Amino acid sequence: VGYTGQDASGKKYNIAGFCFADVGLNGSAKFSNLVANGWNYENDELRVLNAANCYSAAKYMYLTKEEAVEIFEDADALAGWYDADEASYVGDQTFDLGSGFLTSIASSAVTFTYAGQVFDQAFSISCAGMKYAIIPNALPRSVKMSEISATGWNYENDELRVLNPTNCQSAKKLMYLTKEEAVEIFEDADALAGWYDADEANYEGDFEVSSGDGFMTSLASPSIIINMPKAIK
Repeated sequence: VGYTGQDASGKKYNIAGFCFADVGLNGSAKFSNLVANGWNYENDELRVLNAANCYSAAKYMYLTKEEAVEIFEDADALAGWYDADEASYVGDQTFDLGSGFLTSIASSAVTFTYAGQVFDQAFSISCAGMKYAIIPNALPRSVKMSEISATGWNYENDELRVLNPTNCQSAKKLMYLTKEEAVEIFEDADALAGWYDADEANYEGDFEVSSGDGFMTSLASPSIIINMPKAIK
């Protein structure tokens, strides 16, 4: 059991995703395990995206205890996450480990704190039927791309994108190659399976992703699975 932080300061668009599982929930986490600091509920949003069209499927805001009491005129109102449209408390809502969000942040100094149980098993994230999926590093440590693999990937049609936090455009595009594909493309028997820059075709196995940060996909293949490593090496 532990906690970790993620600094989203200066990032308007930021990937966020649970890094711990809830004790007893077997690979899921409650929304209440994620705390936002420096959040302005009038200007900042945490969004769940529609995987078919990349529009917002749900929007959430974080309220401190004092803000919740004032807004709802209820001394028992809880600090935590609320549906931004319906103003209903969603702290008990659960998400599978590996679920991700996209932020829209105007505040200058937002940080996230994740708490819970370290899920010390390798696990997979299914992107079946998803064109746009948020894939966070769902581990309480940094991860190199060489530790992450993909199955069902078509390097000609599928992309993993690192977003520019200022404008939400792609700062880097990655494709996954099997050993056989890499050997054929580069005509090199020693070419490695793994992630490559989709524009420059450079091997990106050493590219590191901080805890909680992540990617957005653009997928055409129907049954892609992203395989994540164990939290403890």
